[in-house]
Amino acid sequence: MSRQLMIAEVLSQPQAVSWLPWAVQYFFFIGIAACAALLACVWRWRGGDNAAHLERMALFIGLTCAITAPLALTADLHQTARFWHFYAYPTPWSWMPWGALFLPLFTLLLGLWFLAIEFTRLTGRPVALLRGIAPACALVAIGLLLYTGREVSVVRARPIWFSYGFPIVMFLSALQAVLALLLLAMRKRPGLQALLARGTLLTLLLLGGAILLWVCGDTLSGAAVRHWLQTQATARQYAAGWIALWGLALACATWAAYRRLPRGGAPLLVAGALGLSWLMRWTLLIEVQTVPKYNASYSPYSLPLGTDGLLAIVGTFGLWLALMIMVREAQAFLLRRKQHG
Repeated sequence: MSRQLMIAEVLSQPQAVSWLPWAVQYFFFIGIAACAALLACVWRWRGGDNAAHLERMALFIGLTCAITAPLALTADLHQTARFWHFYAYPTPWSWMPWGALFLPLFTLLLGLWFLAIEFTRLTGRPVALLRGIAPACALVAIGLLLYTGREVSVVRARPIWFSYGFPIVMFLSALQAVLALLLLAMRKRPGLQALLARGTLLTLLLLGGAILLWVCGDTLSGAAVRHWLQTQATARQYAAGWIALWGLALACATWAAYRRLPRGGAPLLVAGALGLSWLMRWTLLIEVQTVPKYNASYSPYSLPLGTDGLLAIVGTFGLWLALMIMVREAQAFLLRRKQHG
């Protein structure tokens, strides 16, 4: 009696990533903008000379990032014209329409807040609406942070994303980046380096603790992260990058909290803080998409050089730099006009 051997072949087609580097840029800049608005609201509530300078600088950082972020987001939408569908066909049970509401409202309120501060600085006349704009902008910033975190962490098909740890880690990584930027910008004002450095140090420690709880937790997401680290050398390389940048920022912040930073110390802190914030988003948003979702094999990703790859990353950072120069020059021009009558 003959036996027949049946062989079944499983064919696995690599899946292309759906979120491109434009999405990383959006999450990076909008996180910094929202955290900057929250800090500006805190300093407006506290009052004082140093608080006023910190508020203005936080608004400067927040506004330039809030303009850059939506441009990166619209570039990531493969059909940009469909943006109006969020308003024409509302689905309030989804996080995406809430983002379509929060994002333009946040940019508008932040711009009005910045203009009101500059008007008061140039004319000496306070703007009455400022009392309402600042807390409203802070509330919208909180909604924006919730939206950007939860639109990813509710995806059950990606177990690594499916965790409350995701929005917390994204928030803390953006907050430490804002504090590092403020330290660089305000390093020449007496008494502020230690204050901002201690804030950065505390945020970095909270970030490290949140990551450990997420990765070591007895959850589906934690188990998925541990399995990814055990099976993929690429995941371990990115984890090593996180640790290196976190350690660099922590060392610089610790030094700045108790001693005067040497020349180049503040830029080094900013490089570590911004690099950590960006690399975390790249790892979690791009590299996690290479992990099998419905198929049976990993989907490799290589960064293209064109507008959907390296050029997108360089271009958005260049846009941010150009916006900072333009806004700073506009401020200087108005100040010169005031001084010369």
